[in-house]
Amino acid sequence: MPYFAAFYDVVDDFVARRAAFRGEHLRRVSESYARGELVLAGALADPADRALLIFYAQNKAVVESFIHNDPYVINGLVKTWEIRQWSVVTGNEASVSPAVTARPSEIARIWTARTTERNWPVYREHFVKNVLPELRGIDGYLGSTLYVRHVGADRDIMVETYWRSLEAIHVFAGVDLENAIVADEAAAVLTDHDRRVRHYEIVLSDCGPAVSAPTR
Repeated sequence: MPYFAAFYDVVDDFVARRAAFRGEHLRRVSESYARGELVLAGALADPADRALLIFYAQNKAVVESFIHNDPYVINGLVKTWEIRQWSVVTGNEASVSPAVTARPSEIARIWTARTTERNWPVYREHFVKNVLPELRGIDGYLGSTLYVRHVGADRDIMVETYWRSLEAIHVFAGVDLENAIVADEAAAVLTDHDRRVRHYEIVLSDCGPAVSAPTR
């Protein structure tokens, strides 16, 4: 299959205006990446006036479909765009697919943080009311566990989410799988948290019936 390079020329205030559309844009980026179509994507720097997206697709129509449905394009943040077929001389041209391959078993995604005794109930409520509904809307999400450890006046937190595949995690986390997704309202009540997460293949699980822990 051929490679395609897509170039975006963006508006002068692109960085300031993109926030309202960035979530949907990244969701589409992640889905395209999981399908093995979008290989690399990002804004060019100094100045941030262009973006480059590299596709590995059957034909140009795949790239055009992505662009026409990109919220950055739809909402006028991209002034002009161009698609060029790219003849790769060296690199990953020989690989069957540059996309991350599916794993043979489910995946556990681990993230840790720390907060105060006072703010622990605030984070717990945020997790229940905001994080869980978002996760439940993603195909391939299997469940999660929220842990807490009492350390003096502090609370150590560990979140373990379970996924059918790495491709499903891409939809949640974006292209960078190990990037920790921490909402601003959560970060505001945490004293420290992981910026990177860890992934493990689940080899064996011997669990009893799930029990909801009481609110404390």
